Amino acid sequence: MKHLPELNWMIGNIENLNKNIKFIKKATTEYISSIRFDKHGYFWIYNTNHILIADPFREEFIRQNEANLKTHTGEYLIRDFVSKAISNNEAAFVEFSWPKPNERTDSQKIGYVKYFEKWNWVIGAGLYIDDIQESILENKRKLENRIQKYIEYIIVISIFIVFVIGIMSIIISNKISHTFRNYQKSVKVKENILEKLNKNLEEKVQKGISEAQDKDRAMLHQSRLARLGTMISMIAHQWRQPLTEVSGILMELETATKFKKVDDLLILECTKESDKLLSYMSNTIDDFRNFFKPDKKKDKFSITTACEKSLSIVEATLKELNITVIKNFKNDLIVSGYSREFSQVILNIFLNCKDTFIDKKILNATIEINIEVRNDQAKISIEDNAGGITEKNIDLIFEPYFTTKSSSKGTGLGLYMSKMIIEKNMHGKLNVRNSSKGAVFEILI
Repeated sequence: MKHLPELNWMIGNIENLNKNIKFIKKATTEYISSIRFDKHGYFWIYNTNHILIADPFREEFIRQNEANLKTHTGEYLIRDFVSKAISNNEAAFVEFSWPKPNERTDSQKIGYVKYFEKWNWVIGAGLYIDDIQESILENKRKLENRIQKYIEYIIVISIFIVFVIGIMSIIISNKISHTFRNYQKSVKVKENILEKLNKNLEEKVQKGISEAQDKDRAMLHQSRLARLGTMISMIAHQWRQPLTEVSGILMELETATKFKKVDDLLILECTKESDKLLSYMSNTIDDFRNFFKPDKKKDKFSITTACEKSLSIVEATLKELNITVIKNFKNDLIVSGYSREFSQVILNIFLNCKDTFIDKKILNATIEINIEVRNDQAKISIEDNAGGITEKNIDLIFEPYFTTKSSSKGTGLGLYMSKMIIEKNMHGKLNVRNSSKGAVFEILI
């Protein structure tokens, strides 16, 4: 008898526990019955004895055994649900016919059943196939509209860029024309002086001036066109791969649609991937536009960051030509100067190496860029494996208008301007030498 209080206490706890479990089951059943998803989506619950526990649209059948419930095709639907849920550890999919809520005619449906072993419940839900197809078509229309908007956006940006380039060309041409007019005025004054000294030299002087003007005008115009052509070519290389990937995504969606394999996950993944590629293409335009803006004032910038910017601009072009770039950035240095002009120097050297590889038809072309910092001085070396520069040309390579390329490929101003930027604007040094592999451009700053 002395253990009777303890026994009564244990019995009371068990009764309370059973009451709690019943309460939890009831609350869970009510909550699941209240859930709605998609257009006609809801949840239902059976136990393993085929007794209906919850169905928001068949409440009059709750607590009835529906083991003998058949579809119009003669299949024991509830038995199929319970057996497949129990036999599959994770869950199971079931195809069947069932009328939509508040409708009498059957519709094809895909069900998903899961066995909850602890309470011997089989919880299920389903989607009507025509609802799925309707959702797919709606999402397809939305995706097509988004793609059309992106295409229109790209076209507008392209037109705007062409317009800006045209305006810039007109402005630059006007400035050049103004400069030449001033130059002509100056020459005219000198001609008058020379005319007084020697009238016989008038014809020769006029002819020499005219030839010099034509040459300078042609060289400057050619340089501007070459720069513009190079920039457009690099943009084309940067866009080629993302455009190909966007085309592949569209083909994948088209194929999946034809074979009725499209689902929400695939559409969302394709949309996300397309958004990322289009954002990359938009950012590429911004990168090129900012890269070629002239520097108006000095600023402090990182040597390695400026080199990385140059590499990002020319990377796609080099990759297209199978040119490997090896980076060896041992350390970094913050310097004061014109960061864009410095990046353009690095870009000019890379483009010069690229043209050399093409002219000499070098296989396994490689460019190695090294950065070392010692005693607050940075040394940037860019080395190719194109065999080097001939001895007769190595001392002339930084001279204005000197070039070994054809007139359609070069003006001889790129390396000359690079040397002016490094040595006059940034008070550094730009040199070139030959190594056992090829040419080595060295910048000390």
